[in-house]
Amino acid sequence: MRTNRQGGDGYSRTMIEWCAYAAALGFSALLIANFVWSERRLIHADETTRMQTQARIIEENLAHQFQGVRNALESARDALADGASCHADCQSLLLQSLKRAMPGVRAIVVLNGSGHIVRSADDIADRRLDDRDFLSQIPRMSSGQVMYVSQPFENTPGVFNIKLSLPITTADGRVEGAVSAILNPEYFDAVMRSALYADDMSIAITGEDGRRLLFVPANAAQMRQAGQGRAGPDDFLRQHLRSGEITSVQTGKDAQGQARMMVQRTITSRELGLDKTLVISLSRSVDHINAGWHEPAHSFLLMWLLFALAAALVLALLQGRRRAVQVLTHQRERQHAEMNERMELALSGANLGLWDWHIQADTRSVDGRANAMLGYPPERQFDAPGEWRTLVNPEHMAALDHALRLHLADSRHCFEAEYQMRHKEGHWVWIQCRGKLVERDTHGRPLRMVGTRMDISARKAAEEEIARLAYYDGLTDLPNRRLLLDRLSQAVARYARAGQYGAVIFVDLDNFKGLNDTMGHDTGDRLLELVAMRLQQVTREIDTVARLGGDEFVILLENLGSQIEEAENNAECVCRKILTALNAGYELQGSEVRSTPSLGVVLFGAGRHTVNDLLRQADMAMYEAKAAGRNTYRFFCPSMQEVLDQMAMLENDLRHALVRRELRLHYQPIVRADGSLAGVEALMRWQHPQRGMVYPAAFIGQAEKAGLIVEFGQWALTTACEQLAAWAGDAQTAHLTIAVNVSARQFRQPDFAQCVLDILERTGANPRRLKLELTESMLLTDVDTLITRMAMLKETGLGFSLDDFGTGYSSLSYLKKLPLDQLKIDRSFVQDMLQTPHAWSIVQTIVNLARGLGLDVVAEGVETSEQWAALRRLGCAGFQGYLFGKPMPLEELRMGVTLAAPGHSEDSEPGTGAPRSIHLALISPVAGG
Repeated sequence: MRTNRQGGDGYSRTMIEWCAYAAALGFSALLIANFVWSERRLIHADETTRMQTQARIIEENLAHQFQGVRNALESARDALADGASCHADCQSLLLQSLKRAMPGVRAIVVLNGSGHIVRSADDIADRRLDDRDFLSQIPRMSSGQVMYVSQPFENTPGVFNIKLSLPITTADGRVEGAVSAILNPEYFDAVMRSALYADDMSIAITGEDGRRLLFVPANAAQMRQAGQGRAGPDDFLRQHLRSGEITSVQTGKDAQGQARMMVQRTITSRELGLDKTLVISLSRSVDHINAGWHEPAHSFLLMWLLFALAAALVLALLQGRRRAVQVLTHQRERQHAEMNERMELALSGANLGLWDWHIQADTRSVDGRANAMLGYPPERQFDAPGEWRTLVNPEHMAALDHALRLHLADSRHCFEAEYQMRHKEGHWVWIQCRGKLVERDTHGRPLRMVGTRMDISARKAAEEEIARLAYYDGLTDLPNRRLLLDRLSQAVARYARAGQYGAVIFVDLDNFKGLNDTMGHDTGDRLLELVAMRLQQVTREIDTVARLGGDEFVILLENLGSQIEEAENNAECVCRKILTALNAGYELQGSEVRSTPSLGVVLFGAGRHTVNDLLRQADMAMYEAKAAGRNTYRFFCPSMQEVLDQMAMLENDLRHALVRRELRLHYQPIVRADGSLAGVEALMRWQHPQRGMVYPAAFIGQAEKAGLIVEFGQWALTTACEQLAAWAGDAQTAHLTIAVNVSARQFRQPDFAQCVLDILERTGANPRRLKLELTESMLLTDVDTLITRMAMLKETGLGFSLDDFGTGYSSLSYLKKLPLDQLKIDRSFVQDMLQTPHAWSIVQTIVNLARGLGLDVVAEGVETSEQWAALRRLGCAGFQGYLFGKPMPLEELRMGVTLAAPGHSEDSEPGTGAPRSIHLALISPVAGG
C-alpha cells in the first residue's frame, strides 16, 4: 500500500509540474506575442507618419512650383494684353526670360483662340508640343483665375508632358487664346524621387478620377510594370482613392497581387488654383515593412522554443532523478531487509557467535552460537563482572588485554585477536574475535563494544601442518633445506663465538637413479624413508638430519669438540657408522636390495664460514668420494677448492675467448696412399694470453659444461669455410678438403642444418670440400632426427665422416641408415695393430666393412712408416698422424712435408729397394685464415 501511495503521489506531482510548465510556456508565449504585436503597431505607425510627412513635403514643393508657374503665366498674359507697349519681339523675349526663370518649365507657348501656337519660348522649337485634345478645350476656359491642367500627353515617344494654362480673355469676357506652360517631367521626377527613402516605395500624383499625372517608381522593376500606361488611369489608385480626405492610410494589393500600404494626401483645386483636385499617393510593400518586426519575432520564437525544450529536458531529468531516488530508496529498504536475513544466515552458516561487552561493568553477554562453540547451552551466560575472563587461556590474557586497550584508545580500526578459550569438556578451543567500540559517554570514556566470535581450531591445525610442511620433507619427515639452512646459520654463528667445532656431512646414494628406474618410484621412495630412519639412528638428538631433495641428505653434527683433531675424529667416527648402517641390505618388494653412499665432510668452527660455502665444500668432498670409488667418505681440503676455482677461472676466460679473438684453428694433413695431400682436419686451439697455447683436452669439456661449445663450433665452421673459399681461387689448393669436428650438443640444435647452409652461403665455400666429423655418441639418442638433418645437408654435396670408429656403442645397422662418406679408424687400434693380432683384425675388419659399404677409410694416429705400410697393404686409402705432420697453424703448413714411402717395389728406387721421397703439396695461407 505504501508503494502504491508513493506511486500515486509521484504521478500527481509529475502532472502538477507539467501543468505548471505548460502554464509558464503559455504565459511567456502571450508576453512574446504582445511584444511582437506592439512592435508591429509601432513600426506601422512610424512608417505611416513618415510617409505622411513625405506627402506634405511633396505637396509643398508642388504648391510652390505651381504658384511660380501661375505667376509666370500671369506675367506673360499681362504683357500680351498690353500689345502697344510690348511688341512681338518684346513678347518673345519675355517668354524666354520666364521659361529660364522656371526650372520646372520646358516651354511657354501662346495659343490663339483656335488652339494653335502663335508664339513659343521653346529653345528647340518643338512643334510636337501641341496637345490638340487639350487645345480644343480652350474656348471653354471661362475663368481667368484658374489654371487648367491637361492630361499627360506624349509627343516624343516615352516622354510625357503636362500643360498648365491660363486663358486670355477680351474685355467682354470672350476667350481669345491661352498662355500655357509645358512642365519638364524630368524635373518633377527628380523632386518626387528626393522623397523616396526605400527601395520598394513609389509615389504617384493623380486626379480625382484616378488618372495619373506623375508616377515615380522606386526601382526599374516597378518602372517596367508601369510600362506605357503612365498617362492612363491607375486602377490600383482609383480603387483606393478616397476623395474628400486630406490624408488617408489604407492597404491593398496591386495588379501583381503584392500587398502594399498606401498613404494619400488630397490637394483641392482651391488650394492650388487649379481646375482639378490632385491626390498625392505614397505606397510601400507590406512585406518590406513587416520585415522590421518579423526578424525579432523569429528570434523571440526561436528563444521561446529553446527555452521550452531546455525547460522540458531539465524537468524530465529532475523527475527521472526523483524517480531513481525513489526506486533506490525502495531497493535500499528491500536490501536492508534482505541483508538482515542474509546476515542471520551468514552468521549461522559461518558459525559466528555474537558478543556484547559492557566495559564499565566488565560483563559480557553472548548468543547461542557463541555458547555452542564452547559446549555450553544457549541460555548459559557468564555475566558476572570479569567472569568471562576465566575462560581465556591465561597465557593469552595479556595479549588480549593489550589488543583491547589499543582499540579503546583508537577505535578507528576494528578490534581483532586470536586466543584460546576453555571448552566445557576441558580442552582449549582457538577463537578468533573481532569487534568495534560502539558507544562512549559524554566524557569520551568507552562504554560498550560488540563483535563476533569464531572457532578457528581447524585453521590453526592446518597452519601448523603447513608450517611443518614448509620446514620438513613430506616423504621422510626430515628437516628440509629451509630448516637446515636456518639451523646451520645459527650453529655457524654460535661456534664462531664459543670456539667449538661442528661438521656438515653430505650424503648421496650411489646408483639411486638406476634403482628408481628399474624398480619404480614407489620402491625408491621406500628406500629413502629407510635411509632417513637409519641416519637418525646413528646420529644424536642434537644433530640434524635433513633431506635436500632426491637422494641427497645433509647431516649437521654439533659439539664435536674444541680441537680440530678431536672434531675430525668424531666426524670420522660418525661417517663409519653411516657407511655401516647404509651398507646393510634393505627388504624391498620381497627381495633384498643394497645401496651404498658417498659422503663428503667439511668441518667448521673458529673462522669465517658461510652456509652456502659449507654446503658447496661438502658437495665437492662428496664428489671426491665418488671419484675414489664410491661407498666411502672424504674430508674437504683446500686443494679441492683450488681445482674448482681454476675451473671457474677457466670458464670465465672461455666466455671472453671469442670476443678477444683468442681461438685458433690448426690443420693436420690427411694424405692419400701415394703420399699426396688430400685435405686437412681443422683442430681448435686456444691462444691464452697467460697460459699460452691451450689444447682441446684442457678446455673443450669445460666449454661443454658452460654451454659455449655451440658458439665455438660455429666459429670453427665459419673459419674453415672461409679458408675453403680462399683455397678455391688457387689451382694448387682448390682440390683440398677440410674436416671439422661437430659436437653432439651443436648437432642437436634445432637450427643446426640451416646454420650450416647460411655459413656456406655467406662465405661462398664449396660444400663438396667440407666434411663434418661426427662421434659415435651422437648415435645413442634420436637417430631419426640425426639422419634427417644429415640428409638435408647431404643434398648440398657436404660430406660426413664418423670419427673414432670402433670405440663407441654404435650398431652396424646405423651404418646402413646414415648417409656417411667416410670412417676414421681410431688411433688406439692403429697404435696396437703391429703388436697385437686382435688390433690387426679389428683394423682389417673396419677396412673391409667400409669397402663393402662403399665408404672411404682414414686411419688416425699413423706415426711410423711400418704402420703406414701395413695399412696400405690392408687397402686403407687415407692416413693422418704425426708421420705426415702435427696439427699446425696455416702459415707453417705452407712449408710442406717430405716423407719416405714404404719399401715396396713399386715405390722403391730401381735396383736398391730404398724408399723414394714423396713431397706433400704446398699450401698457401689466406690472410686472416
